[in-house]
Amino acid sequence: MSDSLEEYHASHRYLAVVNHNGNDREIGRVFAEYNDKLVIIDGENKKEHEYLIPKTKIDRYGKRKVYLNISEGSLKEFEI
Repeated sequence: MSDSLEEYHASHRYLAVVNHNGNDREIGRVFAEYNDKLVIIDGENKKEHEYLIPKTKIDRYGKRKVYLNISEGSLKEFEI
């Protein structure tokens, strides 16, 4: 994936999605890139969770969504 494509998704605050028991679950929005990671924040006004997730965990891009190749259960290891 090109850097410009990833920057586009961050600048448009695309939703970040993980798999939860076979279903998609939105965990927040992509707010920025930091080195080789995406900064994902749940709750724009009241930040409930913040994640720093490596770009290598991106599975695919969909319609205004970034799908991550991690489970909901493993999110704690990426929380900041």
